[in-house]
Amino acid sequence: MSEEERLDEIKQLLKAMIRNKCVNPPGNELRSIRTLQDYFAAHGVESQIFESAEGRGNLYARIEGTDPNHPSLTLGPCHVDVVPVEDPGTWTVDPWEGVEKDGFIWGRGAFDMLFIVACQAAVFASLVQEGFRPKGDLVFLAVSDEEAGGLFGTKWMLDNHPELVKTDFAVTESGGFPIAPSRYVFMVGEKGINWKRLKFRGEEGHGSMPYGTPNAVLKMSQAALRLSRYDPPVETKFVGDLARGLGLSRLTRFFLENKSLVPLAIKLSAKKDMGMAKVLHALTRMTISPNVARGGEKTNVIAGQATLDVDVRTLPGQDDEYVVRHLKRALGDLAPEVEIAKVPGVPTSVGNASPSQSDFVDAMREAVRQCTTPDADLVPMLLTGASDTRFYRDVGSQAYGFSLFDDRLKLAEITPLAHGDDERISIGTLRLTAEVYERLARNFLTYPEPAYQQSGFLTSA
Repeated sequence: MSEEERLDEIKQLLKAMIRNKCVNPPGNELRSIRTLQDYFAAHGVESQIFESAEGRGNLYARIEGTDPNHPSLTLGPCHVDVVPVEDPGTWTVDPWEGVEKDGFIWGRGAFDMLFIVACQAAVFASLVQEGFRPKGDLVFLAVSDEEAGGLFGTKWMLDNHPELVKTDFAVTESGGFPIAPSRYVFMVGEKGINWKRLKFRGEEGHGSMPYGTPNAVLKMSQAALRLSRYDPPVETKFVGDLARGLGLSRLTRFFLENKSLVPLAIKLSAKKDMGMAKVLHALTRMTISPNVARGGEKTNVIAGQATLDVDVRTLPGQDDEYVVRHLKRALGDLAPEVEIAKVPGVPTSVGNASPSQSDFVDAMREAVRQCTTPDADLVPMLLTGASDTRFYRDVGSQAYGFSLFDDRLKLAEITPLAHGDDERISIGTLRLTAEVYERLARNFLTYPEPAYQQSGFLTSA
């Protein structure tokens, strides 16, 4: 298969998965899982579907290695579910058509993360077709349910079929963004997710006479404003590697490593690059975002109950007690009137990370250099959201967010794409991401036995 033929297959596969509209909830991911299985079958790839719930499933395939002692690698876990589109009218194109224009594929999920699914599937299929014989096992895993916590996807597979899907290393979303000349971010870890539901009570009464009657919706509104204005304590230890990797001046690094100066550094950054400012803000504190409000039953009835779902993302080391303490501090005198609970169905996770320096990281760096320039380098960063990599790290694997973007978009344009309007991915990024995955698989899985044994590929985190 030529590079152009593979690129065309990636584009068609990506468009098909966008059109499958696997919105979670409810998911219905078997649409895209079967699309992938059909694609594999057409290329002579044996694969297996594991159904985790009605309409939901995961796709597994493997190329057996020749050396059982060689480290193994997963392309994935790559998720096929996507988030809803709140208002299609705010998009430039139909978000469910998989439109190709201006050098991009447009549609919900194109960036998060169907382009990686398509690239990893196409690379895996091309390696099978050519008779690739790696030393270590190469696994492909496409999953459901990442957008709602992963309980029916990656976690389900690791809980129920660990002998099939657990590998020494895994590469998935997200990474490969160019953030400086010849510098590309890769995700070594992620912030924790600790969603909270705040419950408020008032007294029901007639809406024509609101005076003196406690209104749950008003309490909720005040709480949302207080949470949005609250500044949790600043931490600096997770921006050091990023600042050094960017080659920032000593003065800028001094600002970012001084807790009292970080807010000013972020404001200055926002004037030049809002995308970088958003990243720096998220990496220097627990973030609190009140996003879903519910309250009242009828317009002429004063609300007796209301709830506010809050997206809380924690840095490594910030536990549930830390979260609750700061939520109460933000709420102030409203705190005694608020019940704080977990959002049902969403598992809490803690911040986690894999090593930022290892021989596997060296192999990723070399693959990037082969695809770009000899002086290219990788810059480690925490993912500000949550991903399925945490489940792999929980079982002892080293997992990374790794792909490779072209320079069509700046970081400030890339960061809003996930879950945002006009989500899209460039054709150049499809080409580079497929190439870097293929080079990584070839370089790492055919590494000479004495060298990898001596250099410590399996060094534990």
